[in-house]
Amino acid sequence: MQQSGYLHQPKRRSPTGLALVVLAHVGVLGALALIKGPQLVRPDGPIIVDSIPVPPEPPPEPQPKQREPDQRPSTTWTVPEPPFTPPQTKGPEAPSNPLPPLPPIFDQPGGGIVTRPPVDPPAPPPVRREAEYDSRHANALQPPYPPSEERAQRGGTVRVRVTIGTNGRVLAVARLMATSEAFWAATQRHALNRWRFRPATVDGRPVESTKTLNVRFNIEDI
Repeated sequence: MQQSGYLHQPKRRSPTGLALVVLAHVGVLGALALIKGPQLVRPDGPIIVDSIPVPPEPPPEPQPKQREPDQRPSTTWTVPEPPFTPPQTKGPEAPSNPLPPLPPIFDQPGGGIVTRPPVDPPAPPPVRREAEYDSRHANALQPPYPPSEERAQRGGTVRVRVTIGTNGRVLAVARLMATSEAFWAATQRHALNRWRFRPATVDGRPVESTKTLNVRFNIEDI
């Protein structure tokens, strides 16, 4: 059974009271915030801010430049060292004309010393002079022209080697070359009969020698 009357009427909430409750809570929270947090004090004068210079950063150190590898092929030659050769000491040079060795010494039974006589130096080489034409017979050197070659109007040459005696006369004639037999016969006969020389000498003494000569026959000289 429902009850009625003013005792059982529902209560109405007032908007003013609700606002007061909210303000009360906000005030409590603000007070708690002021108590727990730090209090900021505003300075009375102007705020001065000093600018502290910041040192610049040092420049970066230069990095060493890396050398590019050589793309060309390289060849290394190794030269072997020559074997070591000790220096050779050069002894005294022998003279060009050494003196003869000293003679040996012999002891005599009586205690005396006998030496050999000094050896004579070698004799100098002999002085040789070759045979020469005798100027007293210079006009007799050219042989007569063979008649057969003269008629044929032919010239020629004869080369001979003659043996000259100690008296200057020709002892023998050897044929080396001749243009014809007529030229050779005329030269041989004339050399044995008419040629005269100053004989060769060795240390002034006449000796036998040989000499090679050329004889020319010219048709214009006849």
